[in-house]
Order: sequence, then structure tokens, then C-alpha cells
Amino acid sequence: MAMVVGAAGHATAAPPQKPPGTDGGGWSVEDGRLVWRAGTKVPMGDAAVEFWAGDKLLGRPRPAADGKSFSLELGQVKSLSELSVRAGGKRIDKAPETPALRKSAVSSGPDTRAVNAVDPGKPGPYRSITGEYDLAPVKLPDFPEKVEMRAVVVAPVGAKGPRPLALFLHGRHTVCYRGADEDVPQEWPCPEGAEPIPSYRGYLQAQRLLASQGYVTVSISANGINGQDWDSEDGGAQARSSLVRLHLARWADWAGYPVP
Repeated sequence: MAMVVGAAGHATAAPPQKPPGTDGGGWSVEDGRLVWRAGTKVPMGDAAVEFWAGDKLLGRPRPAADGKSFSLELGQVKSLSELSVRAGGKRIDKAPETPALRKSAVSSGPDTRAVNAVDPGKPGPYRSITGEYDLAPVKLPDFPEKVEMRAVVVAPVGAKGPRPLALFLHGRHTVCYRGADEDVPQEWPCPEGAEPIPSYRGYLQAQRLLASQGYVTVSISANGINGQDWDSEDGGAQARSSLVRLHLARWADWAGYPVP
């Protein structure tokens, strides 16, 4: 039995605390492309950055290496009025409106619903062991560069018989780093002198808890997808699914099960 947790969403940027467009960003048309420049860097996240004209979606722009500029081919777009930039349904080129306050729900008394007798946050009886594997990278459709097959594994010690497997897939985060340099291009492979951020190691606490309860846990790396999903129509959703299946197929093979 296997379960997958921590799957990523579509692609591009999570709305920051302060909309970058309020810091002096602006629009321009350059070489047949519509360009929006933010005043500050737009952080990577799970929601797609989108260009809108009024209530019409123009498309999902391509980010520049500096993380501040986004551009979209004009194509057949005729109207460029009421331009806006959105991510996750929220504007990121202007400060959001302050929502009206709601009245708090009035409590009708103590919650008398039954509490589960098993606490899922309580460690189990097993010790755990941790390791990593780094296999040959794989070619996925629509991606020019191969994607890594890397994972950290935390497993129970002394748990006999077949064990359930939990697979973690991290979200869409920054791909590369170079010390404290904030202007590293987020591309794949990482540019010279930069290293991939090991986001796949971010679930170790949850992995150790599950391993103590008898689960084999696998947290896989997906930087190769996050770094080249800009042009994918589905934002890399199919690629992430394929990567999960490839890892599960390896585990089925290692466990001696036939792979369909």
C-alpha cells in the first residue's frame, strides 16, 4: 500500500506579504511581448502568475531570471485595458482590499463529539533509520532537461512483514541557491556556482514520526520539474505525476512486485 502526500499545485508565485507591484513596477510592450516589471522580486510558489485584461485571462507569462520581470507574447490579444497581475485568484500588482470584519460564531457549549482514541501525532514503538538514494535522471515529456531521481528514505527498524509506504512530494519552491545571493536564476540545471536546494529533506520530522509507527517513508526531489515547468500547459502537473509513478515503480521492483 502506498499513499502520496505533500503534492504540489500548478506553478509560479505565491502572493507575497507586500504586493511587489506597489514598489514601482509597471507595464510595457517590448518586441511583441507584454512585459510587467515588479518593484521587488516575486517569490516562487504554487499559484500561477497570470496576466488579465479586465475579466479576460491573457495567459501565464514567462518569468525573467531576475524574478522581477514577466513577459507574454501578445499574439491575437486586441485589448490591453484594465491590466492586472494575479496569482491564486488574488492580485499581486496592487495592495489587496481590506475585507469586512465578520462576527465570531457564538459557542453553544463544549464540543461533545467523540475524540479518536488513536493519536496520529504520538510516536510509535519503532526506531527509525535514514538514508538517501540518487539514481540516474529521467527524461520526461515536454521537458528539455532530464529530471533527478533523488529521495531521502526514513524506515522503521525491526518492523516485520510488508510495510505501508508514504511518499512525499515537496511544493514548488525556489530551485537553486548560491550562498546569500538572492539573484540566482531559477533554472535547471542550476547555473554554474549554484546548488539545488534540498527541499526534499523538508519532511524529515513527519517521516520520522510515520517511520516510528511502522511506515516506510520516501520524500522525493522535484527541482528538475520546478526549474523548467514555465512553458508546460499544465504547469508541470503531469510531470510531477510521472515522477511519483517512476519512484513507486522502483520501490515495487525492489520489493519484488510486478510493475503493470
